[in-house]
Amino acid sequence: MIEAKSDLNSAQILFEGGEYSRSIYHSQQAVEKAMKSCLALAGKMITDNHFVSDRFTHTFSNMPNALKIAKDAKYLERQGTKTRYPMFRDATRPIWIPSKEYTKSDAVEAFEKAESAFDAIIGFMEDEYKITFELE
Repeated sequence: MIEAKSDLNSAQILFEGGEYSRSIYHSQQAVEKAMKSCLALAGKMITDNHFVSDRFTHTFSNMPNALKIAKDAKYLERQGTKTRYPMFRDATRPIWIPSKEYTKSDAVEAFEKAESAFDAIIGFMEDEYKITFELE
């Protein structure tokens, strides 16, 4: 959860600096790492996949807001790769450049989803597994 929180902090800093595509990427990373931390506590290690929302929902069907977290995580998973690489589909269309295309409102939406998911996951981990985190 330390790394997930670090990514959430990075998303905020990048947002404040106007780096919206990078902020969205770190929002996605925060949620992915939070879900993987929770899955690890349940004995399910995932190291080879960045799309973990389905496994998370299946494993934690008893978790309050699990469906909302999964929905938000799926949105962020779709953005994860898209934020990092320009897209070129054909010669009749311009290259889609993430750092030019993502907007402030896109970054706000991603950060709010990430922060909400992070808070819900950490609360669940504290309640379900009786652990606490010293996060800044």
